[in-house]
Amino acid sequence: MVGIVMDFQERQRHKQLDFERRVLQDLSLEKIEASIHNRFDHYMALVPSSAQTARDMCAEYALEAFLLGSSMGRFGFYGEDTENVFQRSVLPFEALHGDFFDFWLFWSASDPAAATGLQEACERYLYTWWKEGFEASLRRWRMKLH
Repeated sequence: MVGIVMDFQERQRHKQLDFERRVLQDLSLEKIEASIHNRFDHYMALVPSSAQTARDMCAEYALEAFLLGSSMGRFGFYGEDTENVFQRSVLPFEALHGDFFDFWLFWSASDPAAATGLQEACERYLYTWWKEGFEASLRRWRMKLH
């Protein structure tokens, strides 16, 4: 009998892509755009020539935070509370937050007091989308759609 040689990394990559496709069905671009408008219009006014680039990057980071949160849904399904689950993903979240904050610092290099507000806005924005992804995934797990 001849066995099939499998590349497990390729298999894992395909499973990850399938998971992301299923999860992204729950994500609304209109909600992301509204969230960008609510959180970052003040900062986009500082860079009017690059506002579209800033919007695109905000949407990209929202998507990444959403996917990070959705990858943690199974822990919530099995009984962990949201804060404990968030602690499991704090390292990738902090990396995402650092990159996002650096992006905004590059476009809106301003006084340090504004940078503190910007850092908090970035963190709240990403946490909001992490939590959206987590809750969407938790719903999928409860409905057995994972």
